[in-house]
Amino acid sequence: MAISRPRTFVRVGLSFVVVLTAVGCSTHRRDGAGQASAGAAAGPGGSAAARDGGLLSAGDRARLAALCAERSQPTGATDGYHIGPDDLLEIRIPDLLEAQAPLQASAQGGAPGRAAVAGVPSFQQGLRVDAHGNVTIATLGMVPVAGLTPDEAEREIARRLVKAGILDAPQVSVLVAEYRSRVAAVMGSVERPGVYPVTSRDTSLADLVSLAGGPTREAGRLVVFTPSANGGAAASPAAMAAARGEPPIRMDLDTLVHAQGQGACALDPPARPGDVVSVSPAGTVQVTGWVDKPGSVPVTRGLTVSGAIAAVGGSVFAADDHAVTVKRTLGPGDEDTLVVDVD
Repeated sequence: MAISRPRTFVRVGLSFVVVLTAVGCSTHRRDGAGQASAGAAAGPGGSAAARDGGLLSAGDRARLAALCAERSQPTGATDGYHIGPDDLLEIRIPDLLEAQAPLQASAQGGAPGRAAVAGVPSFQQGLRVDAHGNVTIATLGMVPVAGLTPDEAEREIARRLVKAGILDAPQVSVLVAEYRSRVAAVMGSVERPGVYPVTSRDTSLADLVSLAGGPTREAGRLVVFTPSANGGAAASPAAMAAARGEPPIRMDLDTLVHAQGQGACALDPPARPGDVVSVSPAGTVQVTGWVDKPGSVPVTRGLTVSGAIAAVGGSVFAADDHAVTVKRTLGPGDEDTLVVDVD
């Protein structure tokens, strides 16, 4: 999936000569003299949009609120990871080797009471769940495990061993060695991109980012969230929206990871298998116009408009620092232009 990288363009326009005053700590150069200038935020005003960098639109807020309400509904399903096709299970049944030793010895022509020696004991095996949700256990046959938690699978296998008369009191252990079916993907500028299991209904998008090691130093604030097509409810409004091919939801990383208290669910909704969370790299900001050394500046967390201007040597004598044009491009046909007074 292609991820568009957000870019910000800062242009210092020509108007008249202004005199800078010391109001901050960023080095601001004009006509050879070093002055200090306060960092003005690149986002709009002090509204909710400013707190999330203007990345979360009203439409995306509404979609997140709908997802939160939908995914918070009780389903009656047991919490925990539910086994599915292609998962790799490690199944241990310590007493099963003794139970099948006479059969193995007889089949190999040995003494009836002698235990057979095998390279991989049948009571400890890695078994892949097939496309129909079954695993095949020696002497027991095919056992359906799809939709069960590991604890439920242990009880089901034990029940079948007792019913088949193989063991009286089996001790069964089922571990998921490789998660494949109920996973969500975390990509982009995180420490460990990959797929991660959704082990609880309370696992949130921020939890997934944390499982992936958190954002890297190159991460920006933009998070592109693509909800799963089913989300655990095939006929839900969010599922129908995904089926219609609606664009991903654009979120703010800082808002996502710091969402707390009432209303946090609408900013950090529960994750579901099939979700894709991509943390976009910060990219660069291009500074042009009446500045000392026009060019690009790597975006770091907390970079401001005045900081970007200072990074290219500051504005020159002809610049109007009261009307700095900021053009932010978030995607095709999605641009935001504002004028900032960096003084």
